Amino acid sequence: MAERTILVAEDDASIRAGLSDALQAHGYGVLTAADGEAALKSVLTQEVDLVLLDLNMPKLNGFKLLKIMSKECPGVPSIILTAHGEEKDRVRGLENGADDYVVKPFSMAELLARVAAVLRRYPTRRVSAEKALRFPGGSLDPDNHSVVMDDGSCVALRDKEFDLFHYLLAHPDRVISQEELLLRVWGSRASASETRTVAVTLTRLREKLDPAVAQRIENVRGRGYKWSKS
Repeated sequence: MAERTILVAEDDASIRAGLSDALQAHGYGVLTAADGEAALKSVLTQEVDLVLLDLNMPKLNGFKLLKIMSKECPGVPSIILTAHGEEKDRVRGLENGADDYVVKPFSMAELLARVAAVLRRYPTRRVSAEKALRFPGGSLDPDNHSVVMDDGSCVALRDKEFDLFHYLLAHPDRVISQEELLLRVWGSRASASETRTVAVTLTRLREKLDPAVAQRIENVRGRGYKWSKS
């Protein structure tokens, strides 16, 4: 499989080490965090494809971390690790944005199956440069920040127009919210005034693209934008 990176956020050192070893043995890249603050730093600054999240961590508990993730990095899925019998915690975790849960003590086979199932629902965040930059009818030139069509025509893009187009191409057929685009492209938290920035930049980008290419960037009402491969 292509390597996907999983953040193991667990304060129990033995569980953390066991999960790390098992995930690496199955081809995953692994980051670890022993408390909620370290986990938050990793998920905001590293390329993380999935978080395995213990709810009862020091410094910042799992519930608070899930709420922050839902705002700051909504494209990153999570599986919560809960104690046997704590149904209210599982429900609360799912309500706060978790994608799935496993109950301690759990079998590694079950956990790996759940990890694979969640990751299948999310496209990889790591795409090769060739795949990320190519699109039907042309490509992005990272050296000159321009669109180069297969017929030889070329259009220069502003920096954020290029970065926005690149991010959409790298996450095909997934609806991406304005908040995620602001965070990942502009490095900014969303505000009422800033969300207009995405729409304005996207309008300029569409005007510069070939109409057949521009129409692949879809507005998804109330949710965000999507690059459609078909």
